[in-house]
Amino acid sequence: MGTYLTWNIRLEFSLGSYFALLLSFYLLYLYNICNLQEVGMNRTLVILCGGDSSRMGTKKALLPFEDKTMVEYIYNKFSPYFDKIYLSVNQRGDLAHLNLDATEIPDISRNAGPYGAILSSLTMMSGKKAFFMSVDTPFMDPRIAVYLYDHSDDYDITTFNFSDDNLTICGVLSKKCIGTLFKGIFYKRANLSFILNRCNTNIIDMEEIQDISVVSMEQQFYKVNDRNSYYYAVFSILKHNFVC
Repeated sequence: MGTYLTWNIRLEFSLGSYFALLLSFYLLYLYNICNLQEVGMNRTLVILCGGDSSRMGTKKALLPFEDKTMVEYIYNKFSPYFDKIYLSVNQRGDLAHLNLDATEIPDISRNAGPYGAILSSLTMMSGKKAFFMSVDTPFMDPRIAVYLYDHSDDYDITTFNFSDDNLTICGVLSKKCIGTLFKGIFYKRANLSFILNRCNTNIIDMEEIQDISVVSMEQQFYKVNDRNSYYYAVFSILKHNFVC
């Protein structure tokens, strides 16, 4: 009897937490739909700056990069192409001291990884969709982001056909992905294949963008996610091996 009661209490608590979280996401979604102000060809960018940065040992967003921080470097490069920029952060105020013209969106759940950050951003941002990129891919050319954005109409997700070597978060996601993301996180199955297989997805081959940018695909999706890759990137810039 005691065991049954314990499991019953746990089940009720689990279901209660699930529906409370689901309701909060839904209410935020409705609020933003009602306050939607996306007009014409406006573009929204979300830079994923959260995470524990365990391999780097410090916040990647604040690493020195040329004469600024990494997130400032990305912001300055992408801001001419985007009307609205959000910074996905662990906690509100993490990057406020940089005084960027960008809105911080804190993670609703700290244990859900990058897809939890995407879910938080889609739920709380204005606009129907956004281009998502990680702060650890500073060499990405904003023109390929614009290309994806311009080919994202009528799709839930528009991204590239990445090889395993270049696999990274890079694509346009719409608010229609919210339900799929929530399910994936709740059932601990949130990964790229789970989401792509359950959303209306537009996969673009890399060959289509090779003529858009002088920056090689290998460099654009080079990930600065540990100390060795960071030092390599910095020295490559100094030696002019990387195009900024």
